[in-house]
Amino acid sequence: MSFFSSQKLRFVEFNVENLFLYLDHFNGQDLATINERDWQSLTSSIVGNKRIEHVRALARTVLDIDPDILMLCEVGGVESLANFSRLFLHDRYAPHLIEGNSDRGIDLGYLVKKSLPFKYDLLSHKHRALDFLYPHEIQSQETGYGNLRSARLSSHKFSRDVLELRMYEDGQDEPVCIVLLVHLKSQLDRTRIDPGGRDRRRAELEKLVTIYNEINDEFGGRVPILLSGDFNGRAGRPPEPEFEALYQRSKLEDVLEVAGVAKDDRYTHMQLSMSRNRVGHNKQLDYIFIPPQLHARVNKEESWVYRYKDDYGMTMLVPRNLNEKRLLASDHYPVILTLEPEAP
Repeated sequence: MSFFSSQKLRFVEFNVENLFLYLDHFNGQDLATINERDWQSLTSSIVGNKRIEHVRALARTVLDIDPDILMLCEVGGVESLANFSRLFLHDRYAPHLIEGNSDRGIDLGYLVKKSLPFKYDLLSHKHRALDFLYPHEIQSQETGYGNLRSARLSSHKFSRDVLELRMYEDGQDEPVCIVLLVHLKSQLDRTRIDPGGRDRRRAELEKLVTIYNEINDEFGGRVPILLSGDFNGRAGRPPEPEFEALYQRSKLEDVLEVAGVAKDDRYTHMQLSMSRNRVGHNKQLDYIFIPPQLHARVNKEESWVYRYKDDYGMTMLVPRNLNEKRLLASDHYPVILTLEPEAP
C-alpha cells in the first residue's frame, strides 16, 4: 500500500487575502514584537506588506490546523510564500508557486510539509484559452470595428490560473494524487460588461472541468484528483447557474457535503456593510471537491470550515460589521479536508 493510501493526511484550502511579504530590508528583526510601522519599513515594494498582526494570526491558524498540504489563494509571489514558511511557520513547509495571470499580483501557491516523502511536479494552465469572448468583442470581430486588440483576440484566458500539483512516491511514474487549485473570476465588474462576472466565471469553470476530465482520462480514473480554491460563487449544491457543468460533467463532490457539515456552518466569506440597516450575507466561496474514490476516507469530524481564534486560543465571534471583519487574519475562512488511511 502506498504512503498516500496508508496515512492520515490533511489538506487545507485557504484564501489568505493579499499575502505580500517582501522583506528586502529584513536583518533579523524580532517579528514577534515588531510594530506595524517598522514592519512596513522592511519592504521597498510599492505594494505594502500584509499587516503584521494579520500575518501572525495567519501563522497561528496554520500551526493550529497543522495541514500537510496547503492550497493558497492570493499570495504575493514565491518570495512571499517562502518568507511566510521560513519566518512564521518554523520553516516546516516547502513553497511551490508559478506566477499566474492576475493583474494584482495575487497568485496561487502550495505549501507542503517538508517531512512528507512525496516528490512533486507543478504545472500551470494559465495559457489555456477559455474559448470565450464577450459579446462586444465578438461583434467587433464580425463587423471589423472596434480597437485592434478586440480584432486580434481569439479568446480570454484564466483570470489567475489553474495550478496543478502532482504528487509522486519514490519509484513511481504515475502520481498518487493530483490537486488542481483555482481562483475563479471575481464578482467585480469594473468595465460594466459582465454583471457579477458571471459569464467569465462560467467560462473559467467550464474550462476547469475540461482540464479535470483531460487529466482524469490521462490516468484512466486511477489517480484521485482534488479540485480546490476560491470559486467566487455558490458552487455547492444547489449550484448557481455558472457552476452547473461541475455536476453535469464530473462526479466531484464538495467535501463539506460528504462530511455532512450543516449548511449554516459552511460559509467561508461574509459580505458585510458599514450600515447597521443592511443585513450581511454569509457565503461559501471556497471549496475542496473530491472524487468518489476518496469519500470513504473522509474524516467527517475533522473536515470542516475553520473559525479563527484569538491570541488566547478562544474562537472569535463571527463579525457583525466591517470593522470587526477587519480584525480577522483574512476575509476568508479556510476549508479543511482530513483523509483517514484507506481500509485494508
